[in-house]
Amino acid sequence: MYVGRSYKIVDFALWSRRSVIYMVVVSGLAVAAYRLPGIAGFSVPWSVVLVLGTTVSLVAGFKNSQVFTRSSDALQAFTQITASSRLWSNFCRDFLDAPTARQLIYRHIAWMTALRFSLRRPMPWESMARAANIEYRRRYRIHEDASSIADELRPLLAEQAEDVLKSPQPAIALLELQSVQVNALFKDTKLPPQIYGELTKLIRDFHDQQARCDRIKNNPYPRQYAIVSSMFVMIFCTLLPFGVVPVFADMGKLGGALGSIAIWLTIPFSTLLGWAYMSLDQVGESSANPFEGNANDVPISQICRDIEIELRSGLGEAGLPKPLMPVNDIAT
Repeated sequence: MYVGRSYKIVDFALWSRRSVIYMVVVSGLAVAAYRLPGIAGFSVPWSVVLVLGTTVSLVAGFKNSQVFTRSSDALQAFTQITASSRLWSNFCRDFLDAPTARQLIYRHIAWMTALRFSLRRPMPWESMARAANIEYRRRYRIHEDASSIADELRPLLAEQAEDVLKSPQPAIALLELQSVQVNALFKDTKLPPQIYGELTKLIRDFHDQQARCDRIKNNPYPRQYAIVSSMFVMIFCTLLPFGVVPVFADMGKLGGALGSIAIWLTIPFSTLLGWAYMSLDQVGESSANPFEGNANDVPISQICRDIEIELRSGLGEAGLPKPLMPVNDIAT
């Protein structure tokens, strides 16, 4: 997630420069086709471009609105995880002996660790493999890229780590262990009925929030809408210079200071308009999967690290892990 005041124009231009190059090439072809003997005057009626542009604006707006909803849902899920984690820690420390409380809290940290590694795994429809995103990712780092789930779970779970790692879904396995231990504590009358009920509700809430995250991670923004939007944007941006070129050609016929060079204004103005549409689509596509690790995604690594520091601090521990600070104003 970008946490600076604003993206730098130069950075955004470099990230989206491929659309600029495409528009310059297409605009040059439109000017050449308009002046080429044999097909001189070739253009696309402006009314066609106008109608198509209106349609593209509506489709792109709908796509970006739905993408924003996905990102908001992802952030809300981790906001709820943060709140429930604090309650879990408080109940464990206040109503259980220190070793048991520590075990339950450490296992909860392990659950968050397993969850974020699960959410970081690549999916076929995600956009991190695109050249622009690969280049931009060099500006920051993803914590999970430099570590492994096994290395992080073993210090938290001790002898239970290997059994959890063998599970196809380590995060679910950890929640099941939490439930088993809480039930055992209640049966042994080591846990008051009211607190047992609260801990059970929290475990259910953790299941719910993981399900919300899994729904976003495992189900892409509907590909039919994504493909239609990107396809319409590309068609519109390709036809745009062919609709603009006669406007500037007629301007040149009026004489004046521009004269015969007026037609060449097709290139900068078409490039500007096309870049705006293509960048809008590129931003939407790069924000559609809020857990993959793009610059605008939910900073799940930072959130989980902050929760871990808070929970372990509540246990009175020293030597806490360091917070994950933003790199180049990007929190991950």
